[in-house]
Amino acid sequence: MPLTSLYNLLGEYGAITDDFNKEHIIFLVLPFVIMLVSYFVMFNKRQKDRDLMLLYLVFAAYIDYFFERRTGLGGLPLHLCNTAIILMLFSFVFRLKGVFYFNYFANVLGALVAIVLPSIGTEDMYSMVSIHYWYNHWYAFFIPILGVAFHTFERPTLKLMVKAIGVFTAYYIVVLFLNAWFNNYTWTDYFFTYGDNISGRFNVERLQYENVVSFTWNNLTFTFFWLYQILLYLSFIFLMFASWYVYDAIFQFFDAYYALIIKKRKMRMDMLNLRKLLNGKDIHDPIDPGGINMLKISHFTKQYGNSKRKAVDDFSLEVNDGEVFGFVGHNGAGKSTTIKSLVGIQSITEGEMEICGYSIKTQPLEAKRNIGYVSDNHAVYEKLTGREYIHYVADLYKVPADLREERMANYLDKFNLAFAVDNEIKSYSHGMKQKLVVIASLIHDPKVWILDEPLTGLDPTSSIQIKETMREHANRGNIVFFSSHVIEVVERICDRIAIIAHGKLVGVYVVKDFVSKGMSLEKLYLESMAKKPAAIPEVKVNVE
Repeated sequence: MPLTSLYNLLGEYGAITDDFNKEHIIFLVLPFVIMLVSYFVMFNKRQKDRDLMLLYLVFAAYIDYFFERRTGLGGLPLHLCNTAIILMLFSFVFRLKGVFYFNYFANVLGALVAIVLPSIGTEDMYSMVSIHYWYNHWYAFFIPILGVAFHTFERPTLKLMVKAIGVFTAYYIVVLFLNAWFNNYTWTDYFFTYGDNISGRFNVERLQYENVVSFTWNNLTFTFFWLYQILLYLSFIFLMFASWYVYDAIFQFFDAYYALIIKKRKMRMDMLNLRKLLNGKDIHDPIDPGGINMLKISHFTKQYGNSKRKAVDDFSLEVNDGEVFGFVGHNGAGKSTTIKSLVGIQSITEGEMEICGYSIKTQPLEAKRNIGYVSDNHAVYEKLTGREYIHYVADLYKVPADLREERMANYLDKFNLAFAVDNEIKSYSHGMKQKLVVIASLIHDPKVWILDEPLTGLDPTSSIQIKETMREHANRGNIVFFSSHVIEVVERICDRIAIIAHGKLVGVYVVKDFVSKGMSLEKLYLESMAKKPAAIPEVKVNVE
């Protein structure tokens, strides 16, 4: 936009005051608006398109700056924001990181201060001199921020911050010396270290002019307002660090916004794929009608991050209604990984998992409505009472008031927890917390009850209560799927078991079959661990 556009279109307006009048506020808000509009228009474009836009802006800033003729020592581009215009061009064209981060930490802050406290003088608001001032400082303010927001340059680290402070310190020392030198010939006030532009605004002129050091060399007088200049330097360093935290907060906001956009897009795509898979059926119908009474895992594979190792590899399993199914394996075998993916806590790398015919990947809400989950760490909100926590979970599953009260009373009595249900959970013992989590997981009477190491750390009475509840739940036509290290417990209460080793399924066994042959689960487990998983076929036997 040409520097004279507003003047040519609107004519003279009048001088802008130093106070925060409406005109000044408009000019103060505009760079933020320009920055936000630029971000939202370009954030979804290709990286090279965003880089090109930034190059266009730095060239525009450079041309605008040199469009106004400057003469004499005072016309040298040594004010912080004037230096920024030149350095931005070099940093973006040649990708000079050190120069860019000097702009990012020092010049952006300096430009913002100049916008808040303008030093235009009495020029008309629309004059070329006035518009030139605003252009320079707007560019110096928002281009470096967009440079990081658009990933043209990486987000700064403390190391880069230290480098920026080093460059700023060198710049500051140079302008102090040049101001002291050049003022022997003409008036200069680079970075406001010599005049009273800043000290006058904050009424500290006495501090500036009463703390002076001067010396003469080669018929030249060098004057330094040492205390004021030191305090100005330290204040700017403090503001650089403060701006870093502000930048970080801004970028976290935009990261969250961008993640939300991506998530919404993914949800739309998932919904389109789901409708395609359902082939005209209601989206609340199970994707696999044949699996409505089943927990089904098909070729499940899980890899974490960029790791080449598969935590679980091509794991397949089916559990029918009416079963208590045990899941056994050594530490690190993949039990918890499988369970956390099964309940939707973590993603599935490959394969499919279904709960009552609902895919945990494409129909997560419907699948989770049929799950009651007891984790291995029984994390709870400890400032709630036991009753509040159970009601909280019941609300999530939309359990009617009469049913929740009936079930809660039944389970509190069964687990001997009624005496503590109105106490804060932080006062509970480990076993009491575990029993509370069990009650909360059953409050909606789930079709599939999944427990990850539910008996760890429990006393014998609590263990017996939970084992009895598992059996009762399965006898009502539900599925109980749990992992455990306690071989004797698995052997005593399970209908079938699966053994997993090193992320692979070793085998699926009917408990009564190997017991009838005089083999213990402990022996079977040890023999299975001694063999390669691929050498033992999966055995699928229906429970009578």
